[in-house]
Amino acid sequence: MSSSKSSVKRNTKVSFKPVPPFQLFYQLTYMSAMASSGITRSKLFELAATSSSGAATYFAAINTLVDEFRYDYPEACRMIGIKAKSNNMRSFLLRLSDALRSGEPMADFLAREAEAQGEDYENKYERDLESLKQWSNAFSSIVISVALIIIIQVISSMIHTLDVGMITGLIVTGVMMSGLGAWIIFRSAPAEVLTVKPSEGSMEQKRAMRWFRILFPIGGASAVVLNLLGVELGVILILLSAAMLPVGVLSMMSDRITNKKDEEISTFLRSSGSMATASGSTLKQALTKIDLSSFPTLETDIDRLSKRLQALVDPEICWHKFGLESGSKLISEVIDIFYGAIKIGGDPERVGYLCSLFAAKTAQLRAKRRLIAGTFSGLSTVMHGVVAGLMVFVLSIVTNFTQMVSEMMPSDPAAVEGQKSVNMGLTSISASDLQFLAAITVVMVLLLAIVSAAAIIFTDGGYKLKVNLYMAMDVFISGVSFLVVPPMVMGILRG
Repeated sequence: MSSSKSSVKRNTKVSFKPVPPFQLFYQLTYMSAMASSGITRSKLFELAATSSSGAATYFAAINTLVDEFRYDYPEACRMIGIKAKSNNMRSFLLRLSDALRSGEPMADFLAREAEAQGEDYENKYERDLESLKQWSNAFSSIVISVALIIIIQVISSMIHTLDVGMITGLIVTGVMMSGLGAWIIFRSAPAEVLTVKPSEGSMEQKRAMRWFRILFPIGGASAVVLNLLGVELGVILILLSAAMLPVGVLSMMSDRITNKKDEEISTFLRSSGSMATASGSTLKQALTKIDLSSFPTLETDIDRLSKRLQALVDPEICWHKFGLESGSKLISEVIDIFYGAIKIGGDPERVGYLCSLFAAKTAQLRAKRRLIAGTFSGLSTVMHGVVAGLMVFVLSIVTNFTQMVSEMMPSDPAAVEGQKSVNMGLTSISASDLQFLAAITVVMVLLLAIVSAAAIIFTDGGYKLKVNLYMAMDVFISGVSFLVVPPMVMGILRG
C-alpha cells in the first residue's frame, strides 16, 4: 500500500494542476449528463477521465488507483482529493468519496454539485469583472499620465536645453507602464476561450481570416513604399487604417453572430431534448419537428446539421462539426456533452436541461463582460484621440516657435555671440533635435495606439482579429491628428 501512495505522490507533482471554477463547472455538467443515462460507476469514471477539462487528470489518477492498485472508488477519491492542489477539487473529491461510500445515486449527487459549482463560478466571474472594471479605469489614468509627462518634458525643451537622454528614458518608461497596465487587464480579466480556431470555425470567422492574410501584408508593404516615396505620415496612417478596417468589421460582425448563437443554444438544447423525449423519437427526427424560427441565428447551422443526419453521415461527426462550425467554443463544448450523454442512453430531456443550464449561465456572464468591454473601448478610443491630438499639438508649437525665433534672430556675428550667452532653449534647438522630437512623437502615438487596442481586446476577450478594428480607429485618429493639427497650429501662430 505504501508503494501505491508514493506513486500517487509522484504523479501529483507532475500532472495535477489547479482547476479554475469554469473547468470544474464544465466537468460536473459533463459527469451529471453522463450519469443521467444510468451507466455504471466504472464507466462514469472512465468517461470523466476523457473530458477536455483540466479536472480530467484527477479522474485519470483515480482510475489508475482502482485499476492498477486495487483501491475502491471511495478510497481512491479520498486519496486523490487529499493531494489535490485545487481547493475546489479537494473539496469536491472528498464529498464524492462520501457520496460513493454512502451509496447515494450519482446522477442526483452530480446534478446538485453542478448547480452549486455554477453558483461558485458565477461569483468568481463577477468578482473578476469588478476587478476588470477597476483596472480598465486605472489603465486610462496611466495612459493620460504618461502622455502628460512626455508633453511637459517636450514643452520644457522650449525653456531649457533639450535633453535627449531624459526624453528617451521617459518614452521607454511610459511605454513600459502602459504595457504593464494592459498586461494587468489581461491578468484580471476572466480567463476563457470564447471562439474555436478560425480554420475550424464559422464561415464569418474564416472570411475574416482570409481577408487578414490578404490585407495585412498589402497594407504593411504599401505603408513602407509610401514612406519611401515621401508621402505625408498622416496620409500613410489613414491608408493603413483603411487596410485594417475591413478585417476589423468582418471580425466584429462574426463575433456578434457568435454571441447570438451562444444565447440561442440553451433554448435549442431544451427544445430538441424535450421534443425527442415527448415524441419518443431520435434526435435526428426531433430536429425535423421543432420550429427553427425560434433560433434565427442558429437556423442555418441546425438546418445543415439536419441535412447531414438525413444523409446518413456519422451522427457523432455531424454533431461535432455543428459545434465547431458555430464558431463558439461554448457551443462546441456543450454539444459534445449533449450528444455524448444521449448516445450512451441518457434521457434527451434531462440531458438537454442540464446542458442548457450550463450554456445559459455562461452566456449571461459573458454578456456582462461585453458590457464592460464596450464602455472601455469607447473611452479608450476617445482617450487616444485626445492624447494623439495633444502630443502633435505640442510638437507643432515647439516646431513653429523654434522657426519663428530663428527667423527673428539677428544674423551678424557679434549678435550671435551675445545670444549664445543668453542660452535660451528655443535658440539651442537644432534641426536634428526637431527631427528627434518628431520621431519620438510618432513612435509614442503609434505605440499607445497598439497598447490601447491590445487592452481593449483583453477586456473583450472575443474573436482576436477584432483588434484590427480598434487598431484601425486609433491609427486613423492618429493620421488625422498629423494632418490637421500642424496646419491649425501654424494658422494660429502665424495668422
